[in-house]
Amino acid sequence: MILLLIFLSALTAFILYKTVTPLTVIFIVILFYLIIYKLASKKEKIQEDSFIKTDKQVKKNKTIFFSEHDKSIFNQNSFPMFIVNKTFTIEKSNVAFNSFVGKDASNLHLSLVMRSNELNEGLNEALENKRKVDVSVIIYDQVHRYVQAQLFPIKIEGETFILVIMTDETSQKVSEQIKSDFISNVTHELKTPLTAIMGFIETIQGPAKNDESQKTKFLKIIHTEAERMQRLVNDTLALIRVEESEYQIPNSKVDIYRCGSAAVDAAKQSAEKKDITIELSSKYKENEIFARGNNDQVIEIFENLINNALTYSDTSTTVSIEFEVNDSEICFTINDQGCGIPRLDILKVTERFYRSKNAALYKKSSSGLGLSIVKHIVNRHAGRLVIESEEGKGSSFKVYLPIFQES
Repeated sequence: MILLLIFLSALTAFILYKTVTPLTVIFIVILFYLIIYKLASKKEKIQEDSFIKTDKQVKKNKTIFFSEHDKSIFNQNSFPMFIVNKTFTIEKSNVAFNSFVGKDASNLHLSLVMRSNELNEGLNEALENKRKVDVSVIIYDQVHRYVQAQLFPIKIEGETFILVIMTDETSQKVSEQIKSDFISNVTHELKTPLTAIMGFIETIQGPAKNDESQKTKFLKIIHTEAERMQRLVNDTLALIRVEESEYQIPNSKVDIYRCGSAAVDAAKQSAEKKDITIELSSKYKENEIFARGNNDQVIEIFENLINNALTYSDTSTTVSIEFEVNDSEICFTINDQGCGIPRLDILKVTERFYRSKNAALYKKSSSGLGLSIVKHIVNRHAGRLVIESEEGKGSSFKVYLPIFQES
């Protein structure tokens, strides 16, 4: 460009000089060429810097920024994206990534946002080899997440950064695992009642064919086993439904006292059969305490914990429900006076189909899925489940849910 300007200026000056043109005119023409050159250079510079660029102040502070057009594309992209420097500090993060990690990640060290050895190793490889790297990442949190990350090295003012684009594959992975576990667990759990039912049917058709008292007894057992199978199937389907939605945090306004009251009403008949009293705390009333969540699933938490308390409690005992509220959480506690849970079993009782040794006497009354359903619903609500128990004295199940805040 500069060589062309010199050539044109010299040629024009020579022609004008030969035609006896005043020097002032020659100077003005050369000045005109200079102005055209400056404008063309400025336009070329703008085009070169159309994606990611640094100005003098930004370069001094080592901060990356976008043109307005590309900033809009970056922020509105549905894939979580961020740019990290060689010290693993996040220079820029888009809206999708901030939503994925639950906070504005810009200017934070990557370790404060998400921990993953696989991602760290991938970033080191991309920085060292200056090439694209694909990484499968598992984020170990209250709920595990499975992510496929693409790492792109980009050069800016001589310094290498990594653009990370993430694809959340959690739903697909969880769905595959749920299907596998469903077939394995349900096949195993249905085997026992089915075997009992088939055995008693054969007995009724054979040795007890003409014994009416034995037939009545065996038919009652068959009915009990069929009910157990029905509970097992219903609870398994409920668990699958909860697990499939576990990664979608609900945001509705839920009246906690009303949910507890509805669950108590539903459990009254079962409680009366065992002469168990259910006491609902009067510390709060309806329209006073609200959590962020899903109304039906919160009622499901209450119902499962109350039914669990009724199942593992003896007659003439009490089940109580209490409420506490702080600035960020609502806690409701279901206390029973039942058989209690052995200390070593407390961490396992929320696993599917797991039963503690003290639950053996009540095996036929439980599917073994109630506490697992509670755990997954609480996880979906970004809450906490705390279990305290003492053998022979009873158990306390505390559920902490985020308080609802008007936006």
